[in-house]
Amino acid sequence: MSIDHVNVHYYEAAVLCCPSAPPTCTPTLDDYHQAAWRVFAGTTHYSVGQRLFVFSFESLTPEQHLLIVRSSMEFPHAQKRHITLRQGDNIRLEWSWVPSIATRLSPTGERLPRSKHIPAPREQWEALLCQRLGNHGFSAVPTALRCTPLGQWPMNAQRSRWCQRVHVQADLHIEDAQKAAQAWLSGVSRLKAYGMGMLCCRK
Repeated sequence: MSIDHVNVHYYEAAVLCCPSAPPTCTPTLDDYHQAAWRVFAGTTHYSVGQRLFVFSFESLTPEQHLLIVRSSMEFPHAQKRHITLRQGDNIRLEWSWVPSIATRLSPTGERLPRSKHIPAPREQWEALLCQRLGNHGFSAVPTALRCTPLGQWPMNAQRSRWCQRVHVQADLHIEDAQKAAQAWLSGVSRLKAYGMGMLCCRK
């Protein structure tokens, strides 16, 4: 029997910080990842590989960056919150996304031993989002999605890897409240460890 609504209880903290050193340097996705871990863990030690939270980030000034960290677990300085997700309701959400598709072919056309992700063409973004949101309990039509490119973002200190970060705004319909609740806690995107995919309500 399907459940028509879910009350999601979670913990969330918003922090102003400067993840990069020096402050004038653009933080990498790894800088944000490490800053989010510090906010969540405090002095507690967690095993490597555990993903116990999702987060989002926004650059306000070169010295001030806003981190929002969310988890189903209590953590230092977080406030307890809840949201009710109902099957059949419409909801306006936004999140960060790195548009990509999986391929088994190399740039020269040779078959790879395993698939890898490559940037998705711009004309496919909305269709990809509609497809993947369906796996998370939502439905949408391409015209209800707004994708705003935020430019290439460095992933590591060596600046050897970059990715295209996109801000998504969407009007969604909740088809499955349980899947939507899991998406609220776990995110909807690849690279969740780097601040992608955390759903936030739009006003």
